[in-house]
Amino acid sequence: MAKVKRPAAKPKAKAANAALKRPAALKRPAALKAKPTSLKTQYVLVSAYTQKMGHVMSPRVEEAKGITVFRREPDREGSSFGKLVYHWSCTDFPCPTYMCCNRARTRIYTVSEVAEEGTLSAYAFDAKSGQLTLLNSALTGGPIACHVSLSRNERTLAVANYGGSVALFKVNANGRISHRTELVKHESLGVGVNKDRQEGPHPHMACLDKRNKFLLVPDLGLDRVMTYSLSTGERVGTLKSAGRLSLPPGSGPRHLALHPASNRAYVLNELLSTVVTCDYNVVSGELTALQTVDAVPGSPPVGVDGQTFCSAIRVSGDGKFVYVSNRGHCSISVFEVDEGLTLRSCTLTAEGEVFGDAPLGCQWPPRNCPRDFALCDKDRWAIVGNQDSDSVVVLARDASTGALSPTGVWVECAAPACVLPLF
Repeated sequence: MAKVKRPAAKPKAKAANAALKRPAALKRPAALKAKPTSLKTQYVLVSAYTQKMGHVMSPRVEEAKGITVFRREPDREGSSFGKLVYHWSCTDFPCPTYMCCNRARTRIYTVSEVAEEGTLSAYAFDAKSGQLTLLNSALTGGPIACHVSLSRNERTLAVANYGGSVALFKVNANGRISHRTELVKHESLGVGVNKDRQEGPHPHMACLDKRNKFLLVPDLGLDRVMTYSLSTGERVGTLKSAGRLSLPPGSGPRHLALHPASNRAYVLNELLSTVVTCDYNVVSGELTALQTVDAVPGSPPVGVDGQTFCSAIRVSGDGKFVYVSNRGHCSISVFEVDEGLTLRSCTLTAEGEVFGDAPLGCQWPPRNCPRDFALCDKDRWAIVGNQDSDSVVVLARDASTGALSPTGVWVECAAPACVLPLF
């Protein structure tokens, strides 16, 4: 299999204090031992890279714990977020980069993003102690496992292997992984426009839709979003090709997000830093592109000579706003969803302020690298994991405008990769 390459490092620019970065003047918080807490205690799980890689510039990556549990300590009035404190951590497997959980938040699933065959792991989470217990694990069937999702009925796990395949796993009633039921390898179409990143197929996400009918797989190397139908009956747990969305050469689709109340999907293109609004046919699984918008303003360098690369996309629970994190630009873009369910650029959160259309500078390697973020507590907050500045930062969200603003709340965490709030 061809060696997977990442964007070549470019000279670093001077770091600047940012809303996404921990304040430079603050001292490193002391590590706290895990304390038994009540069932009402709120937790945030953060997974991390634990090995040096070409795309991981964290200076403390070798200190990182696989999964860290942070405890939220809210203020007495409840008007602010409070603070995050270290609670507990474990490292059962290297680089457990992506996570998901069941609705009860008692089962956690993660994949190990390593060059050899990846590992899918199941954990039990005890809200009373705030600790994880490893239930079991299974090999994913391909290298560089980078994404995992759980079906709504909690019976199936889907895994994307960046090395070129997608897999399905059966989940037992107790939350343990039963066995792998399917492994589909993506065809190679030769070298793409971006020779460093598109030398072969690279599935970057395995998204099970809310009807448990289709699996949507953005493939960064093929410039396609593949749709598979989940078979039923005697062939339950298998996949059948149900179509594909072809994107402009060099797009590099990474992730997508489904609108919570309509048949819209928003595809995030990492390499060209664009968001494509699509109609999603829930009967056939077909995606049809309707609109493309830039993830960041000002025409920053993207593509082969890019200095900014998109990483995560989320839709607010009310369906009114779409959020995109940008590495290199070190920002989170906020888009308003209009009446036609297409996107209108709204604000940016970066460099300690909220900006309108003013262009901001880009650089690679990035200052902070907001690799992942999550909305939580009825979307009152956005919690951001900054991979290269070794920090987890909390932003406040305005429900009426969608804007994000700094809270001053942050905690150190080496090389964070995925953020999973359990509230």
